[in-house]
Amino acid sequence: MTIAGSDSSAGAGIQADIKTFSALGVYGTTVITTLTAQNTRTISDIMIVPSKFFKNQLVTTLEDIQPDVVKIGVLYSKSIINIVKNILKNFNNPIVVDPVLFSGTGIKLLDDDSFEQFKREIIPLSYVITPNLKEAELISKINISNGRDMTKAASEIFKLGVSNVIIKGGHDRIRDTKVMDMLFGDKKNEPHQIVNERLKVDETHGTGCNFSAAIASFLAKGYNISDSFKLANSYVYEALKNSIKVGNGLLVSNPLYHMYDNSEKYKVLIELQDSVSALERMSNFFKLIPETKTNFVYSIEKPRNFDDIAGVLGRVTDLGINIRTPNVIKFGASFHVSNALLAATKFNSLFRSAINIRNNRSIIKICENNFRCTSYSRTEETEIIKKTEGSSIKWGISKALGQKPDAELVYHDGDFGKEPMVILFGQNPKDVLQKIRIVLQEYVNN
Repeated sequence: MTIAGSDSSAGAGIQADIKTFSALGVYGTTVITTLTAQNTRTISDIMIVPSKFFKNQLVTTLEDIQPDVVKIGVLYSKSIINIVKNILKNFNNPIVVDPVLFSGTGIKLLDDDSFEQFKREIIPLSYVITPNLKEAELISKINISNGRDMTKAASEIFKLGVSNVIIKGGHDRIRDTKVMDMLFGDKKNEPHQIVNERLKVDETHGTGCNFSAAIASFLAKGYNISDSFKLANSYVYEALKNSIKVGNGLLVSNPLYHMYDNSEKYKVLIELQDSVSALERMSNFFKLIPETKTNFVYSIEKPRNFDDIAGVLGRVTDLGINIRTPNVIKFGASFHVSNALLAATKFNSLFRSAINIRNNRSIIKICENNFRCTSYSRTEETEIIKKTEGSSIKWGISKALGQKPDAELVYHDGDFGKEPMVILFGQNPKDVLQKIRIVLQEYVNN
């Protein structure tokens, strides 16, 4: 369960929590404390949920659904703090407190008159509290400039009755190439540190909510606090690294990155594997395999690099009248055909699959009768392009499609020591296979 404010820009608060819960495979319930009118630049208005209705949300939810963990975010007012304290004072499962005192844009999210009550009544409920440096300073009244100061601040926060303190260094005002987060738990043990490279991003929106929600999620799944800290740190680092620009202000962390990425990549692997198997069953395909052999690739939407493109590990080879594949599909497996696809997507964003086949006069004639074709001459390459690995394909595809952007096939006639080649593009592997069948049917019949 998350008890927090609603963010109309959906980057932080309840919305960030529910995204994180879903991405990490736990079911989340929500009890809303405040409604905010906000975007990535500011909060223009805050409406506190009426006490009676807030209490009814919390009580009604708990009557039917008993949470494994409760995560507390923005509470804002004395009345809400009092209700949370009275209802959760006998709660036996872990409570994660994210002491949200300010938004990322600098707007106060806890009433001035409520701060001392928050320290006195909410912080002691927590199994773990997750302040950033500024929040830790305000709670502990310790100025933090290094790891020793973080330890002093944690000691002061422990005096309020918490079991574990995590102080996040992401908001460190002492510029460094590293960011250190520290978990202070059992006083008999040394603090646990996690150090990450400082990412080249400014202040982000929602990261703190993602982190505390991730801690809550891993605790709910049965991990101890130390492992939850490590897993949440890694998860949020990736969410931060893949932050997105949705407005004109702060970047928004992306807690759903892995869920979308893994889901799409799984679909790509399955579809390409099925299509490679179909290629193996295709009669006479061996006649289209060039001397340098064939590769078959498929990418996620709008690929950025080779790691976004799956291909056959090794190459598809001819074995007599049959073909053989290593039967392993892997992202980043094909350099040349993937390079061609990356170049082609700059002209047609719908292209996500490609295959290379033999080039001879008969094949080119068939292709030109059935597809939109374009070509380039490798004899026009500069010496710099020839000497740079992968540059020839990128240069050639870009040159050919620059002349005819709607083409779905690119070929070249080779050069000294370079075999002529045809590359077929399609929206997916099935689209490419259909084009191969057309070429093969006419080629064999001729």
